[in-house]
Amino acid sequence: MANVINYIKWRGDLTIGRAPINEVDNLALSLLVYNDFSGIVPGKDEEGSISIKKACAKFLESYDLEGAPKTDFGWVPYYMGPSKRFGELRLSDYLDIKDTERDMMITAFTVHLPGGALYVSFRGTTMEIDDWRMDFQISFEEIKAQKAAVKYLNHILNKYSGDVYVGGHSKGGNLALYAAMHISDDVQNRIKHIYSNDGPGFCPELIDMKKFEAIKWKLTHIIPTYSIVGMLFELPVPHKIVASDATKLLQHSGMTWQVEGDHFVKRKHVTEESAGLNRVIDDWIGNATMEQRKAFTKDMFDSMKSGGAVSLEDISKSGIHDFGTIILSAAGSESKTKILLGKFFGSLWREFEKIKVLDALKTQQGLIDAFLILLGIIFLATPQDVYTVIGGGVALSCAIWSGVRLVKAGLRDEKAFIKRGRMVFHIFVLSFMVFILSNIERIPKWTNALVSIVFFSLAVASVQFVIKHKEKIKKGASFGMITIAVVSLNIGIITLFMPQRLNYGKSITVGSYLILVGIVRLLIQILTKRGVPDHPANPYEIEG
Repeated sequence: MANVINYIKWRGDLTIGRAPINEVDNLALSLLVYNDFSGIVPGKDEEGSISIKKACAKFLESYDLEGAPKTDFGWVPYYMGPSKRFGELRLSDYLDIKDTERDMMITAFTVHLPGGALYVSFRGTTMEIDDWRMDFQISFEEIKAQKAAVKYLNHILNKYSGDVYVGGHSKGGNLALYAAMHISDDVQNRIKHIYSNDGPGFCPELIDMKKFEAIKWKLTHIIPTYSIVGMLFELPVPHKIVASDATKLLQHSGMTWQVEGDHFVKRKHVTEESAGLNRVIDDWIGNATMEQRKAFTKDMFDSMKSGGAVSLEDISKSGIHDFGTIILSAAGSESKTKILLGKFFGSLWREFEKIKVLDALKTQQGLIDAFLILLGIIFLATPQDVYTVIGGGVALSCAIWSGVRLVKAGLRDEKAFIKRGRMVFHIFVLSFMVFILSNIERIPKWTNALVSIVFFSLAVASVQFVIKHKEKIKKGASFGMITIAVVSLNIGIITLFMPQRLNYGKSITVGSYLILVGIVRLLIQILTKRGVPDHPANPYEIEG
């Protein structure tokens, strides 16, 4: 399906003078500002302008697109510069501030359209950790970038005449709307349209609803079907929901949004998964005080940088090692952060309750999943003596069971040889279990075989589940189950033949794995049985 790059290529020969600016043009200009035009576009306090054609050509002199993915923002100037529709438009008033010590990061430029109209474009969030930190700060304060956006827009309106369009993607959409709300009343009527492309709203405790009501009719809020960022602090306006070529969080990139002609491909609903997660986040934030949100933001992002990472890509490349550093750093965080994390899991559970967990637990599959979670808890609770605890617990349970069955067999009214057979069997089982319990130092050896059987059975059960539900299980869930089967098989082999490798640290890992697997299998079972309706009920609307 076509995207914004296809749009630039296909409609590149149709000037804005012949076909006025539209929603896809807005996205293209919101993505163009992600590229670094420092030293190319005249600054905010400078006179003059430069055509997009020349600006893009200069930018590409030092930007290598060799091997770049289709979502790289560099493709926007690559195709936009040579096009008739955009190439002759002019750029001016470049603003680029990156001062992490003052918590200030903002980038913007102004596009001069035919007829004297302007499009003011604000850059969204980059992959830098400090940039994301500032996004989270909107949950408890008006950030400096928002105030700087107001000054910038006022500057442009006082410097130039004509109608003004303002927009941005992600945080850029938030800055565009905030600036339009707070500019001087005497120039606000020149704002013709505001575009927020998957941009978050405003903290309810801080938003000036009177100012929002005055301009909300000019706002077009565009979100993909899986929207998280754009639904933070949801605003009381209709959302234009658009299709995307990507999955889940990757839909946040405007480079993936589907385009048809001069408009986006519309959808009526966000995905059920996105709606559920947004309910969890709304509930979580709604139950947190401003002080807790501030403490959480500080602790979380300080933890991210504690391993030396500068961007989210650094954390992604470092894999589990950097995530481990984050977790360890967060463990020593303020009590307010711990309270907020507890509230998050409470919100998650309230959403989880809605999908009928108890009904799933009543099934054979659900009982297996509950057993795995319980077994994982035992591994975590007693990592040094886990095999003794498990083996002793099983032996004691079997001994009690055999003792009860032995008494019942003796009281039964049945043929003598049948009664004798039952009693002999239970006496043998009871004696064997007592023997195991009396030789506690040998219990771990017996337990190794027992635990390995559990992992082998888990591997088989996971494969059987995929085979049984192959017609309705999603590819992602199928892959997850197969992964569980492979990992479980390997753990079973190690447990049986190399038990010495399962030390204290490995027991913690195995316990965490069992709990995670139990939860994942339970969720897959619930979602597979429930299915996804064609038109799930949710509170989101579509515009137009």
